[in-house]
Amino acid sequence: MSSFRCKPEILRRAGAFVLATTMVLSVSVAPTGAATPEKKSRKPRVLILGDSVFSMLLVADEALAELNDIIPVIYRGQPCQKLLTRGCIPEVELSALQQFRNAKGEFTDAVVVATGYNENRANALQESLGEFRREAKRQKVKLIWATYRIAGNVKGKATQFNSELRRAAKRDLVFDVFDWNRLSGNRPSWFSGDKVHLSRGGTMNLARQLGKFLKRTLATTASTTGQG
Repeated sequence: MSSFRCKPEILRRAGAFVLATTMVLSVSVAPTGAATPEKKSRKPRVLILGDSVFSMLLVADEALAELNDIIPVIYRGQPCQKLLTRGCIPEVELSALQQFRNAKGEFTDAVVVATGYNENRANALQESLGEFRREAKRQKVKLIWATYRIAGNVKGKATQFNSELRRAAKRDLVFDVFDWNRLSGNRPSWFSGDKVHLSRGGTMNLARQLGKFLKRTLATTASTTGQG
């Protein structure tokens, strides 16, 4: 399978964003006796896991804000993230599955898996689907998987993975597909020169499309299960 390189500037900027966010969160706790904010904070409904493609959401913070306006999410992706094993650079120790497990109880409805471009094993996706299904069942959340963009140097891998996703989705009632490949197929302006990593404008469009999909999908899930 073709190799997939994370852009250095995405690695640097995403890392800086995560550090800054951690620092902000660490000083945002109201002191004892402080007035309670009028607007109650909502627990995120969706966990998003991604590698350097969707990690542009950490760089284009206005895109993540727009996504949160549509449906509350938390993002736990990292450039070079892999599905079941440590990442393709030493700094990325946790797999997407471990991030999923660690986030148990922090969100309510669904997990979106948008990573896999860095895999170099032919059966990586098949193994991962089983592991993520089991973990989604344990956490009682819906599993949603993003299709892979068929472009650039990951064209062959993305084609194979997307075919596997289609077959899996037909067999599994708790599994759904966010068709990123179809939505982005004729939108070259959404991407950088490698045709896979997002531009800033493309990230805004990702946020809007993903937000609309999640809102529609989770509304359908609630109506069929009787949840409010």
